[in-house]
Amino acid sequence: MSLLTTWGYTITDANALADMLTVNEFNTMTANKFAGDTRISGAISAASMAVRNYVDWHLSPSQACEFTETMLRQNGRIKRIGCDLIIQLPATCVSKVNSVTIDGDDFTEYSLSTNGTLHLFDVPRLSRKSSIVVAYVAGLGDALMNGVKDLVAHRVAHALAAPAGVQSESAGGVSVTYSTNWVNSSLSALAETDKEMLAPYKLRGVF
Repeated sequence: MSLLTTWGYTITDANALADMLTVNEFNTMTANKFAGDTRISGAISAASMAVRNYVDWHLSPSQACEFTETMLRQNGRIKRIGCDLIIQLPATCVSKVNSVTIDGDDFTEYSLSTNGTLHLFDVPRLSRKSSIVVAYVAGLGDALMNGVKDLVAHRVAHALAAPAGVQSESAGGVSVTYSTNWVNSSLSALAETDKEMLAPYKLRGVF
């Protein structure tokens, strides 16, 4: 059971990513304002993917992952500094590294930063064909997910209300006001305020 993601790594403990918000959670957050609307599930999926595509990794839930890279390919995620290697894993909330292998051999001399930067110490000379495989766990826990769920609920509420020409909407704990451009925007277009909220989780290269 595994899922090759579009962000360049494999989730090893699932074959699909769950949406960031369930229909029931959305209905609760919006006081059932849109309950029964058949578009809710699809809108939640679209908004969840828009968030993930912006941050460039799965973000939620916390998942077991595997990142494989060769010295030849690298893609800007591996850099040798003296005798050490610095690897930027494709996640910003890495809670654990389960293993590191280089050309099939276990490597245990490393340190991890929660921003996904892995520092390997005293790495022997490698060929361009050398392969590095990192098994790790990354994702947001329940506490940090509340803000992301609120963002997704807002995006979905926008999408559901916009076709009727609604300029403002208040439902439960979700209150939104629409500009003309915002009403006409798609679920895949995140607002600047959304991007500001997601900025701490957005993947950035370290080199």
